[in-house]
Amino acid sequence: MAMKGVNAMKKITHLLLVLMLMTAVLSSAFAVQADDHDQNNSDDENENHEKVNETDDSHQNETDHENESSFNNETEHEIRVMNTSLGARIRLLQLEKALILNILKGNMTVQVLKNLDVNTTSLETILENLTDVLDTVRTADPDANDSVQVFVQLKNESKNFTKQFRDTLRLLLDNETIARIKEQLRNITNDELQDCKMKIRHWVREFNRNQLYRLFGLVGEVNTSLLEKYLNGNVTLDQVRFHLHKLVNQMTKEKRYMIFSEIKEENIKSKIHAHETMKNMEHHGKGHGGRP
Repeated sequence: MAMKGVNAMKKITHLLLVLMLMTAVLSSAFAVQADDHDQNNSDDENENHEKVNETDDSHQNETDHENESSFNNETEHEIRVMNTSLGARIRLLQLEKALILNILKGNMTVQVLKNLDVNTTSLETILENLTDVLDTVRTADPDANDSVQVFVQLKNESKNFTKQFRDTLRLLLDNETIARIKEQLRNITNDELQDCKMKIRHWVREFNRNQLYRLFGLVGEVNTSLLEKYLNGNVTLDQVRFHLHKLVNQMTKEKRYMIFSEIKEENIKSKIHAHETMKNMEHHGKGHGGRP
């Protein structure tokens, strides 16, 4: 009985170590796998704002603070991959896609309001400001030393103008009418938006392929054929992960622990660097939008 108990504990320890290693590997490798992520465009967040408007101002201020904290945490996570020009390119493209979508929905909303004989001057001014931000995002250089600062500033500007649009819309229409318009615009798209999505998908695969190449080098021989299939869209990221998982299972406990420690150290350094970057930008007034 004692021997069975020892063997069971060894198996549990083995599984835990494999799990810890895979968690570390995946969090390190695929920081930009969500290539269909819309920044500043969360329906859940929008609905929360609308519900809060029915309560008192103290609850509104508390919710605004929570949303700001969540937004900053999200941004801090995003900039972790911007230590390479490829990661910076992806983040700027994702911001561009969010702006294209918000402007597209905004323009369609303005057309609906005009048909209802509603004055849309203030909304059109905000959309012009969002368009200026979009133009700046498109000219931003992912290779520049200040690409992180530029991304954070422009993302904050985008968030602030988008919030202005929503707040102004609520002054013009009741929640029921806004909800009907939102439902009509839910699946809206155009060629410009689709083109941006395709660019993001391409560069995300390129980024992940580079990360996978490094990880395969750590755990065993690099499967270049499999990585090319992933890059070309012939296999999914989950299928590559499964292959990587099998390699991890074949490693000795000592090697698993060594690789786990190395990747964990890299992840910690990346988190600290991103956190310090955000703190420095907030200290110098660059983390809340507004260009000098």
